[in-house]
Amino acid sequence: MKLARRMSRLGTETAFEVLAKAQKLEAKGRNIIHLEIGEPDFNTPANITSAGRQALLDGY
Repeated sequence: MKLARRMSRLGTETAFEVLAKAQKLEAKGRNIIHLEIGEPDFNTPANITSAGRQALLDGY
């Protein structure tokens, strides 16, 4: 597949850069709480899902 030349100007996603820095700090013994990438292991609070649902119903 041939891609447009402008595709080469795309950089990396910032979250991956932050993850790489966090992993380096962990390797040095730092205790890191990762908030940069991934899916949370908890459900979205009901008030958040309700507000999102209402916003969609309101046309946002």
